[in-house]
Amino acid sequence: MLPTLLPMLATPALPFDGPQYSFEVKWDGVRMLAAVETAGCRLWGREAADYTVRYPELAVLRRLPLGTLVDGECVAFAATGVPDLSLLLRRHGLTDPWKIGQAWRWCAVRYVLFDLLYHRGHCLLREPLSARRLALAEVCARLDAPQVVYSAGVVGAGKKYFAAAVALGQEGVVAKQLASPYRPGFRSAAWRKFKPDAR
Repeated sequence: MLPTLLPMLATPALPFDGPQYSFEVKWDGVRMLAAVETAGCRLWGREAADYTVRYPELAVLRRLPLGTLVDGECVAFAATGVPDLSLLLRRHGLTDPWKIGQAWRWCAVRYVLFDLLYHRGHCLLREPLSARRLALAEVCARLDAPQVVYSAGVVGAGKKYFAAAVALGQEGVVAKQLASPYRPGFRSAAWRKFKPDAR
């Protein structure tokens, strides 16, 4: 059984450039980790709360290799293509099994993946982010499921990427050191978040 890790968190910062950093969208959704095990797929959030039954369409994750553990954001997109957090939270709070089973009709979600922590049972926590993301991109491509999306980004041009993301209505950007390991449960300066209101 894979460990129930808590997510690594980012510290606030002002936009900057740097060739040693990867920059990607700060997705406005619900943070979620997922583990693929013999018994199936488990989903959980920041406080290790179990989200598995809330998103039945993400059972497609069972097609990932056994022993895979990923980190990402569960996102609901508005018609404009921008994440709609209020819509997602209305769905996220459902407890009735029938309503949960019907929720995809009015709130389809995408699981946007940005890190690979275990692959085929092999721990990648100490591997550099650059290696983890390269492996994650391959995993997502092989899965080839519309419910699961790879969070692409750019290297180096953080300021330009931030300006473009904000112009499109995104919440912000996260800068991550390419050489950084994954530190479960820690708010680390290796990950820095930029938001328009500097929160």
